[in-house]
Amino acid sequence: MEYRKLISFGKSSFVVSIPKPWITKQKLKKGDVLYFQDQGPNLILMPKINEENEDKSITINVDGKTARQIQRELIPAYMNNFKVITFVGKEIKNKAKDIEPIVQNLIALEIMEQTSSRIVAKDFLNFKDLSLNNLVRKMDIITRSMIEDCVNMFNEDSYENINHRDRDVNRISYLVFRIINYGLENQAYSSKHFKMDARDLFQYYLLTYHVEALADDVRRVARFMKQVDLDKNEKKELVQLIKDGQENYLKTMKAFHNKDFSLAHQIAEQKKEIINRSEILFEKIRDIKGSGELINHLKRMIVNIHKMARIIHYRI
Repeated sequence: MEYRKLISFGKSSFVVSIPKPWITKQKLKKGDVLYFQDQGPNLILMPKINEENEDKSITINVDGKTARQIQRELIPAYMNNFKVITFVGKEIKNKAKDIEPIVQNLIALEIMEQTSSRIVAKDFLNFKDLSLNNLVRKMDIITRSMIEDCVNMFNEDSYENINHRDRDVNRISYLVFRIINYGLENQAYSSKHFKMDARDLFQYYLLTYHVEALADDVRRVARFMKQVDLDKNEKKELVQLIKDGQENYLKTMKAFHNKDFSLAHQIAEQKKEIINRSEILFEKIRDIKGSGELINHLKRMIVNIHKMARIIHYRI
């Protein structure tokens, strides 16, 4: 950190010199326009907003890699806004059937060219058409429906449907992380188009992370509900715990959308009581196959909801 002296310039302005290394790094020259963003006690200085996305490209070699390994390379490239992603390798022909569904599972990414030696996927995303708030609301709606079906799992087996919707939550979360990455790298653009500063983006990142994790655990709870052999009272007790978690989740998202400090604080206080009841239930059913995994994922659901409430509580 270095300090610069503020100089009076005329009757209504002040001037401060800008370090030359920063000017060089931003490739600026005399006459270029700079963007100022007022953030309370801070004034953020940035180059002029670039309305066009840089066409970054990356190449992924698929030889010797499983579909899961290829996916682990593709998703970070997608979230870091690479516009052209090329898959190459001698094994392309045999692995095309694995690559295609992975690409198709990412919003706005499409395969434009496919040969025996390479596959080229291009991104057609336009950030101007997107809203972080709307995307998180969509994740929220899907997750609510997953929890509702999980509550009714003992009456109707909806696991495959829950599993499908969990993949939808994942797809949206990748897109949200992508927008947040871009917004943090281009804060002037984020301020203009998303009306968010870095703190807002960070809150959305944390909230999205925990909603996605919650959806994962809802799916896993539903899977183990299919497997465990509980009696009528044990089922009733388990369902009530899920319902209590469901109620807290609904209140959490209401607190987020309404910026309700007191509601977020109330939810954060309820975690311990539900966790204790979950552990009491586990003591009753611990000898039943799959009960440990079931209660573990149920407790993780409750913890994720609690963390979401704390994020909202602290930010408000």
